[in-house]
Amino acid sequence: MAKKISALISSIEVKNFRCFSHMKFDFSEPYVLLEGMNGIGKTSLLEALYYSCYLRSFRTHIPKELIAFNQKELFVKVGIDSVDGLSHDIQIGMSHSKRIVRVDQRPISSFKELMEYYRIISLTEDDLALIQSSPQYRRLFLDQMLLLLNPEFGHTLKEYRQIVDQRNAFLQQYKKDEDTYKVLTQQQWKLAKIIEIKRRELLDRVFERVSSLSKQFLSGQYEILFSYRPKKLLSDSFELFYADISRLREQEFRYGRSLFGTHLDDIVITFQDRYSRTYASRGQQKLILLLLKIAQLQILNEMNCPSIFLLDDFMTDFDENRSLELISALDSLDSQLIFTTPASGGLLAETVNQQGGRILKLTM
Repeated sequence: MAKKISALISSIEVKNFRCFSHMKFDFSEPYVLLEGMNGIGKTSLLEALYYSCYLRSFRTHIPKELIAFNQKELFVKVGIDSVDGLSHDIQIGMSHSKRIVRVDQRPISSFKELMEYYRIISLTEDDLALIQSSPQYRRLFLDQMLLLLNPEFGHTLKEYRQIVDQRNAFLQQYKKDEDTYKVLTQQQWKLAKIIEIKRRELLDRVFERVSSLSKQFLSGQYEILFSYRPKKLLSDSFELFYADISRLREQEFRYGRSLFGTHLDDIVITFQDRYSRTYASRGQQKLILLLLKIAQLQILNEMNCPSIFLLDDFMTDFDENRSLELISALDSLDSQLIFTTPASGGLLAETVNQQGGRILKLTM
């Protein structure tokens, strides 16, 4: 029986995108496997799919880097079988800094309009920074997920960043104006409190999902815990917070920047009661990351946010038994799964074939 999913990428056409001059691909199955040697363009194809959803890349912040060498424009067209039971065409054309985006020939101006049809979750080697690197990657994971669940949350994040910048500018003036300091501190505290509450609520949901996945598919053999660690506790009220920041005030004026708030917080991830960043092996870190992404997709689907999962050569570090367990977890998702691998055949190809999926072999 075919896997039932809420949204499906049926096709993609790219012109002058990265290494592709002009190619079309049929993706019209719940399972898609892209096989090919390293450097052949598998990741670039996933990047084009991601770009068609968010109008940005997961590899670069410079749009012109997406245009093929010696070309002046690119074109991406994606076919979507949407949750509404209809098929839609998303077309993106870019020349230099000018971009035109259309859905069914209707011009749109924001990626938020594309999210009405589907969302894309990607998983690449670079995502290991979520565990291995600085707190900003873990904050970004939660904030991006909150945006996927509710795009309006972006206004809160933007307002918070503006207040932090304004407060930093004030602190750098070395003018110890107590009234202004208190007003700006209260504004930042209020928004930080909102963001922290949202992050903590989401982290609790993610933890619940990851624990359930571990019990269901990994026999509960691993304990993975998540805890929110604020730079400074915000207290339950601003009055309590402000009454206890005399030392903080001195430090902020000395360094000329804000030293509290959600832009400084961290999320601690432990594996078997030890810090995953330091003590978990590479394979264990990849396991944690994959469970996190599966949990993310489960939550999105529960909130009626149809999502597609892109996995860029992410199964190679697992042995056969672990791979079978994780494939079972992936199969439980109501999402289209698009894998890449540098190898031909093997367990992943066998699974895709068994599920009636599509295997595409990319060649030079």
